[in-house]
Amino acid sequence: MNNPLDDIINGCRQGQRKSQKQLFEYLAGSLLTVSRQYTPKALDPMDNLQDSFIKIFDKIHTFDPTRGNFESWARRIVINTALDKLNKKGIEEVVLEYEHLPEILESKIKDTEDIEQLMHIISQLPDGYKQVFCLYEIEGYSHKEIAEQLQIKEATSRSQLNKSKQLLRSWVIKMEQPVFLNIQSE
Repeated sequence: MNNPLDDIINGCRQGQRKSQKQLFEYLAGSLLTVSRQYTPKALDPMDNLQDSFIKIFDKIHTFDPTRGNFESWARRIVINTALDKLNKKGIEEVVLEYEHLPEILESKIKDTEDIEQLMHIISQLPDGYKQVFCLYEIEGYSHKEIAEQLQIKEATSRSQLNKSKQLLRSWVIKMEQPVFLNIQSE
């Protein structure tokens, strides 16, 4: 039996507007969440999403199902589009000093409510911290890959990851709610 998404993708490859609309409706919600994670605060995540869909439709003929699933491929386009905008805007890394903060945050998410709450907290990070945190912790990039993508040094990537974890942990503690994360020393 043929996957309905395969039919939509094939329709998009043929330039069918109906299929493009279906693909947008199918993926827009999840890709907007990704766009919010990676779009700098100075820019609009919806604009990034729209630009990403233009690229998705333009490059859909290059998608190879033997190399992975379509959603992951589209997600990568959204991330790269946001990172390209970050680099083009010349947004500098944000360096903030936080002294005497407790140990590093290592997250273990328990349920959907926790995920939503954590994503909201992550969205409040300064852009540089948020980019590195999401690329490393969520997408699984190495510090070397992050450094190449963001055009920063590997040491800067490591530093921003550690500072983002410290900041996130301090915010979770200040929330005066049961901590839904498993905190461990690094």
